[in-house]
Amino acid sequence: MTFSLIPLLPELTLLAALALLLLMVALFPSQDGTAAYGLTQLALWVALLALWLTQDFKSTQFVMGSMLLRSAPTLLMQSAALLALSLTLVYGRASLIRQKLWQPETFMLFLCSTLGVLAVIGSYHFVPLFVGLELMALPLYAMVALRKDDALSIEAGLKYFFLGALASGFMLYGISLVYGATGSLGLLSIMHLAEGFDSSNTLLLLGLIFILSGLAFKLSAVPFHMWAPDVYRGAPTVVALFISTVPKLAVVMLLLRLMSGALASLLTEWQTMLALLAVLSMIVGAVAAIAQPNLKRMLAYSTIGHMGYLLLGALVGNPDGFSAVLFYILTYVLSNLVAFGVLLSMNETSDGDAENVNGKITLSCGSDLKDFRGLYHRSPIRAVLMTLAMLSLAGVPPLLGFYGKFAVIAVALINGFVWLSIIAILTSVIAAFYYLRLIRLMLFSNQSEGEEESLPAIGAIPRTMLALNGLVLLVLGLFPSVLLDTTVRALAWAGLL
Repeated sequence: MTFSLIPLLPELTLLAALALLLLMVALFPSQDGTAAYGLTQLALWVALLALWLTQDFKSTQFVMGSMLLRSAPTLLMQSAALLALSLTLVYGRASLIRQKLWQPETFMLFLCSTLGVLAVIGSYHFVPLFVGLELMALPLYAMVALRKDDALSIEAGLKYFFLGALASGFMLYGISLVYGATGSLGLLSIMHLAEGFDSSNTLLLLGLIFILSGLAFKLSAVPFHMWAPDVYRGAPTVVALFISTVPKLAVVMLLLRLMSGALASLLTEWQTMLALLAVLSMIVGAVAAIAQPNLKRMLAYSTIGHMGYLLLGALVGNPDGFSAVLFYILTYVLSNLVAFGVLLSMNETSDGDAENVNGKITLSCGSDLKDFRGLYHRSPIRAVLMTLAMLSLAGVPPLLGFYGKFAVIAVALINGFVWLSIIAILTSVIAAFYYLRLIRLMLFSNQSEGEEESLPAIGAIPRTMLALNGLVLLVLGLFPSVLLDTTVRALAWAGLL
């Protein structure tokens, strides 16, 4: 049997870039991260180009002996992952330099984790799928603890590592139980073998429970969310942005793939467990964020709440629900990129203390909410962009985030999940409070007396990309059918997720 490597060109591109970075570090150990940054961005865009040139998005293709799947949804989500990392590095360039993380090793970790993300999105077999999950997760543990002189960063890294190892154990044990019930690790084979199974098959049901527990941890859904606030707060902001966006794309794709294929026969059990996770996540995300004085912790609880809305769409278990979930995760990623992009443009040091620059004491804006007081008077563009991001995350029309929430709530309501839809609406109203509180601080509050007026300048490229990112939230909010129709067509073209 022969295998073609052409469908694997995106993954091979990132792998080649990793090898080159290792060679650069070995040959030039004292260099900074400038060349590594350029190589990383080049690899991401070459991989994106290879993705679109080598894959037929109107058909579904199995490669590597049915271990990998190439279809329109995988193309969409892999493209989103590559673009999200590229923007993350653009927004975080200045922050990495300020925090002395401008090293080739940093970009190697980003590339390695993204390679795992692509593997998870494209896998249709439990072996490459689990390898991809670990390849995605292991660099994240190191990235969180990159600031070796920061106690919060080290603590967050250790907490993330130990809890992540537990979640990986759940996943692996669940996979072994599914194998025991079906005798196969291929998702296509499992789908056919499990067609006649139901909850009376104890092995398969237990496998589903353990696998879903591992996925819930990756999504930071309640009650597997305990790591998220501390990791977001302790990690470098650029790493927090990456964790909140790129890995989520892979886990959402994996969740939908299992629901629609391998374990579709247990849809009733899926719905029961996802309903519980969704309700708890929406309530905790809405209520706990109100008490957070730190923006990164607030955004962590915001993520928890958004994962609840996402699970609400997923539990419907039909193509309408799946397309709403794909639409929702893309709107969430676009909104989060803007929010963290603005935060990265302000974050001078890890803890927000003042520092001496050329003999002048200058305020180093951290991530506390008080640092955003009167932001509009100091930097109107930052305040306007953050306002767009907060309104989108809150689900206020005409921003794109409104249509994401509307899509998942509407599809749940249409399919009879009335009480869950009511809870989603109520928690969305509660959550709007902390988003609007930040907007009030930025636009309608004056600076505290004695605060320095100046802020670090935003580079031309990050400023342009941030402005375009914010414009996308507004334009796609005015024309949401562009993105929604894309997700619907992607599912229609794909026989399998």
